[in-house]
Amino acid sequence: MNYSLAATISIVITALLALGTSFLISDYFFAGSSWGKIVQLVAAMFFLLTFYAPIKFMLLKYMDVKEEDE
Repeated sequence: MNYSLAATISIVITALLALGTSFLISDYFFAGSSWGKIVQLVAAMFFLLTFYAPIKFMLLKYMDVKEEDE
């Protein structure tokens, strides 16, 4: 597996987790509010910015992917 494939997989994993988590947060706490979609967007961005790098690092570490200079 090369680096770009590992980065793509980590983006997909993080996006799916962010979508689910942000939907649950906005639906549970802001179901009757008009701010629900804005809260969902903010929660998704927070999740993406917080967890993308650790997920990518763990994926690269455990799959033994080496960064190649091309």
